[in-house]
Amino acid sequence: MLPPREFIRRIKPFDLLTEEELNTIATKIDVEAFEEGELIFSNSPKKLYIVFSGNVCLYRDEELLEEFERGDIFGLGIYGKSKAIANSDVICFTIKRDVIDKISSENKNFREFFEKIASKDFRGLISLLEGQEFSDALLRKVADCITKNPVFCDIYTTIRDAAVKMELNGVGSIVVVKNDMTPIGIFTNRDLRKFVIHGTSKEEKVSAYMSSPVLYIEFDRPLFEAYQLLTSKRINHIVVTKYGKLHGVISAKDIMSQFEPFTSVSILHRKLGRATNLEEVKSINKRIIETIRALAKRGMSFYELSFLISSFYDLLTEKVITIVERENQSELGKIVDYVWVNMGSSARKEQILATDQDNMIIHSGEGDKLREFAKIVNNTLEFVGIPKCSGGYMAMNWCMSIEEWKKKFEEWMNKFTPENIRYLTVFLDLRAIHGKKDLLDELLNFISNKINAQVLRYLANDAVMLEPPKVGGIRGVSEVDIKKFGIYPIVNCTRVLALENSIQEIMNTRERILKLTELGVLSENYSKSILESYEFLQNLRLRNQVEGKGNLVKLKEIGRINHFILKDAFRIVQDYEKFLKGRFFVESGV
Repeated sequence: MLPPREFIRRIKPFDLLTEEELNTIATKIDVEAFEEGELIFSNSPKKLYIVFSGNVCLYRDEELLEEFERGDIFGLGIYGKSKAIANSDVICFTIKRDVIDKISSENKNFREFFEKIASKDFRGLISLLEGQEFSDALLRKVADCITKNPVFCDIYTTIRDAAVKMELNGVGSIVVVKNDMTPIGIFTNRDLRKFVIHGTSKEEKVSAYMSSPVLYIEFDRPLFEAYQLLTSKRINHIVVTKYGKLHGVISAKDIMSQFEPFTSVSILHRKLGRATNLEEVKSINKRIIETIRALAKRGMSFYELSFLISSFYDLLTEKVITIVERENQSELGKIVDYVWVNMGSSARKEQILATDQDNMIIHSGEGDKLREFAKIVNNTLEFVGIPKCSGGYMAMNWCMSIEEWKKKFEEWMNKFTPENIRYLTVFLDLRAIHGKKDLLDELLNFISNKINAQVLRYLANDAVMLEPPKVGGIRGVSEVDIKKFGIYPIVNCTRVLALENSIQEIMNTRERILKLTELGVLSENYSKSILESYEFLQNLRLRNQVEGKGNLVKLKEIGRINHFILKDAFRIVQDYEKFLKGRFFVESGV
């Protein structure tokens, strides 16, 4: 038998210990043997078990939770109240809780391993064990960029007093606020120059020259989102709010100083915004894909990367549409009001590397010219590097008036065929990209008013159809489609709950879950575990795609810790599906 010290030093989290700490534990290790079928423990054991040989099954309420084999650890309350039974003749090394507690008090990383498992902090656990940390400026929050307290005044402040206040505080802008600190405008050096040219008296009020309504962003949004706003609106300052109240002001200079090490991203975004022809757009998009792939390889997480991809592709789509409009104006003539809408993962801002087109058009009148226009745009998007949707969910095929769309949704929600349910899952996540957004708002309001208990029940039944592999048998599975069995169920279950609670403006899965938590539909602890699982599954898929492997994850290639977390994540997906089954009474079918 391999000496206990040499055996455990190769197992996480014992590889986090110093030689001295390993020696301490080695002197305290016991060896226990169990025959096949023997009860190892029930409820919450006060020791940690490390399987040296054999196989152990863990049960809760007679349901198989987990299987453990050589090198796996269990016990010590990691899985709460449960029962462990030897599935074969088993030999385990065991360490008492007081020994684990003593080492934990001295070794921060060792302690955090158990804390992160208990709290389902999958991202933190991977970062701790694999050293994956991505602290680039792209991941910073807006609040991190604020360097000064905001300078503000009310609408009755004179130009003279506002200018004096700006000078005394050494700032280039002053925010105009209501009594409750809600920002309503911003007065900048540029506005001051306008006053010098056109003004009549220094006693004039700032309200006459301020920029209003003010462009603002919440303090916890990604810094790159603020950069995108500044460049798209061609302004130099943006107001930062905290829960709607003034929190600070950041400038283009502040942001660019943060982005200095990552100039390729900001330069590409600027170049795309200034592109004037399709060849240029195609060339920039190719570089964008290379840059995003490089960031993914460096460890950028799904949430940050998907937002970055969405911001690029939104701008690219709008750029292509405006170029096509300009180049085909004489041939197409005047076209009716319309809105170009993205669907699915693009609408949810959850795209990653392998992305294609999912779009539709809502218009206000005759659609013949628009269908031809949509075909040109879809073909052009393919030309610049965004593949067509293999399922045909593109504006060239889905271009209808607002009234036609209403009739279509009414048909889908009245006749619950498998095809109609599939259409609903595709077309219920919608986000305006270009054009008259009011048309989409009208359709979303119509859909919200048509949602009823029967619609929700059918959608819930569809959401829980794909049950992930049983956790206890996962070692017998060679590969698993992580999108089909992990990501889709979370996205679809969350959408159903969002529809039930009239959350129609929020499309992003993470933001929907946070809103559901705020409304009390999901508890804080439960939503945290769902979010951790969702991010882990998306990150695993992202890493797979970077390596060119698509959505199929080969379990033998992902490492022991990812394997461990994957099983836990699938168990949380199963729990989420059970939650929906009970809430919408779909256990017995519909």
